[in-house]
Amino acid sequence: MSITVIGGGLAGLVAAYWASEAGLEVTLLEATNSFGGHTQTAKLDSILLEVGEESFGDLPHSLFGLCSRLGLEPQPLPALRRVVRKNGQDWALPQDLNLASGFGLHQVTKMPFSRSVKWRLGTERFIATAPVKDELLGDFFRRRLGPEVWDVLEPFISATLGGPAEEVSAPAAFGRLVALERQGGLLAGSRQLRPESSWHLVAGMGSLVEALSMYLLQRTRLLPKQEAWAITRDSRGWQVHLRGGSLEAEVVVLALPAPQAARVFRPSAPQLTTLLNHFPYLHSARVYLLYPRSELPLEPVEYFFARGEGYMSSALKLTHPTSQTTLARVQFAGETARFADSELSRLAQNEVAQLLQAKARPLAAWVFRQPHSRPHFTQGHARRIADLERELVHAPGLFLTGSYLAGPGLANLVEHSFQTTRRALDFLALST
Repeated sequence: MSITVIGGGLAGLVAAYWASEAGLEVTLLEATNSFGGHTQTAKLDSILLEVGEESFGDLPHSLFGLCSRLGLEPQPLPALRRVVRKNGQDWALPQDLNLASGFGLHQVTKMPFSRSVKWRLGTERFIATAPVKDELLGDFFRRRLGPEVWDVLEPFISATLGGPAEEVSAPAAFGRLVALERQGGLLAGSRQLRPESSWHLVAGMGSLVEALSMYLLQRTRLLPKQEAWAITRDSRGWQVHLRGGSLEAEVVVLALPAPQAARVFRPSAPQLTTLLNHFPYLHSARVYLLYPRSELPLEPVEYFFARGEGYMSSALKLTHPTSQTTLARVQFAGETARFADSELSRLAQNEVAQLLQAKARPLAAWVFRQPHSRPHFTQGHARRIADLERELVHAPGLFLTGSYLAGPGLANLVEHSFQTTRRALDFLALST
């Protein structure tokens, strides 16, 4: 039995891994010359530059378990002071706050809010649940915790999601948090949660891609620089059309971002193209600046900037990769992320100078731009997924996976790819 996976990003690599583990004949197609997609780690001596996400949570467990199977040992993410700058004031976030699960959320009561806000937080458990299923995230937080708390948390959430949090659907982006309000309120429910850690790989998240690639290289057919421009189906099964010919497969797993998947379906399934084009995406970019530590002696910290503070970036993180250097990571989103490399580097240096109220000359600069890299989980996201699933009923043996279907975070992406592969295996078993 054969399966063709289209897309060599993390979702595609995971799908190919589990299909190979199940004993299938696997072919993995990747349009570029490298695997991993946005999950990459650039290395310069002892300095690691994460191109995509740099950590993952405990849940779902699939990613943690996959690392163990591949001989990788995730380590707890080092504690980092996180600060929201709003109205010229710095708000230190709770050290272990995890909004994906709600753990630590009850500690917002210790933040320096006014007495009226703290009274509001003390009565949060009496607030009714939302009358609508697909509530905007901003409305959800304002209803539960009040507008003052939302105004402080919003820059942190926007930077985490890579786009305006006001436009995000609460159930689509923070489903576990929405479920928590039904358990006696957010703050009461938060107190009952067990601690959840954030994890990272000491050699960078790119080491996961390398381990998967090495495993698949020995057991599957990896075809880099092979772009699938269309897929069709006839009585024999699926045909994946390439520039130099075509491949046949009993099952196809399409592990591409929605805009790229839409282009693959354009010649043969315009209805799927239309549905996939309804999933909005945002641009993102990261600029890394390396400074002598003597010029930036600050302790490790990450700042999140509210709108109106005069910053064009959404977040700025300072760490010390060596005893002699300070690394600044400046994060941009939206149309700003499409600026030229030189302009983004200049903007990042200005952001650092503005934050520190002093100019410093970097030793080196690196720019990583990722157009259309961030799915934006706006209202109607669940409906878009349901419409897509109804259409896929008419395409037996075709399965889709990707962050736009999985939700935010690497752990969710790996779990969705794992479950998609299981569905593909079930289909093959039934068809046989």
